[in-house]
Amino acid sequence: GEETLPASPGEELQPGDIVKVTDGAVAQVQLADKGSALLGSDTLVRFMKLTGADSKLDMRTEILTGSLSYKVEKLDDSESIIIEVDGTEYEVRGTEFIIEKTDDGSLLIVGEGKVRVSGNVIHGEVFVGPEKQLFVQKDGEAAQVEDISEENKVRLASAAPMTAMPFGFEDAPKPVLVELVTDPPDSDIYIDGLKTGSGSFRSLLPEGTIVEVRIRRRGFRDYSFTLNANSDQYIEIHLEPSGVDETMAEKKPENQELTRLRADYERRLSDLNRSFANQSNSEASSKAEIERRFAQREAEIAAEKAQREAELLAQLEMERSRGSVLETELADSQSENVKLKDLIKQIQELTD
Repeated sequence: GEETLPASPGEELQPGDIVKVTDGAVAQVQLADKGSALLGSDTLVRFMKLTGADSKLDMRTEILTGSLSYKVEKLDDSESIIIEVDGTEYEVRGTEFIIEKTDDGSLLIVGEGKVRVSGNVIHGEVFVGPEKQLFVQKDGEAAQVEDISEENKVRLASAAPMTAMPFGFEDAPKPVLVELVTDPPDSDIYIDGLKTGSGSFRSLLPEGTIVEVRIRRRGFRDYSFTLNANSDQYIEIHLEPSGVDETMAEKKPENQELTRLRADYERRLSDLNRSFANQSNSEASSKAEIERRFAQREAEIAAEKAQREAELLAQLEMERSRGSVLETELADSQSENVKLKDLIKQIQELTD
């Protein structure tokens, strides 16, 4: 029979499972190493099929209520992801998009790649490409592809799932369990600007992942910090009550999508600054290495020069010594010549 169980981070889905996300929360499902899906608040999704006979990704899901966002790498010809909504089929070939079921039909918003749609659409089948949208009515005219609206661009950016977590693959990072518990228990928890629920947060993250955490509740001071998932962590967060004046001066909470976009911008800016810092450190290290090698080469050249000079001086001394010997031999030879001339002269005189 059917059984309802609370989900835990790292659990594997089985064909036929229905995932329910309560109001104010979100859930992320990893699709092997191909991407991930983000189930929005107040969403009900049935996972009818997960893999084919060859264990390749062959997923078929049905959105019963709510919304589903995907970020998927390009699929092989033998892989497929199909989403059903009220008889309309959306087939993914590698893309980033949102599908939302409404009372009147279903809305598709595509950021990247292509989605093939079959059902109550013009010509019975259409391809929806980047920066396009499609609203399919339950009972109405065949849907046509339109340019994405500015509002839906914001929705697309705010609903993007996190990068797929490469668990279970070669050289994959170790999965780390992170659990946050808040006091008061109805405090809102934001991870990288995305509201993930209230009171508690449990998730598996790749070891070394860095996320920005923010805890909020009206009447209490916000608490923000950077979480480095370098090990399993259980963190209790107690908010401090704010004064009456502070509470009265609190602004109305921002639209969640704007909050997510601002946090995403701040995170990207932080990543960019970190990248520049790493690059500067790398350049400094490279400069130091170049200077070290230059100094080493200068020392080697100086040593070679000194050795060569010493060899030349030794050779010069040898040549000088040989010169002295030759001069002595020459002097002796000249002396012998003088003696020989004197002897010849004496012989000539005797002969005369």
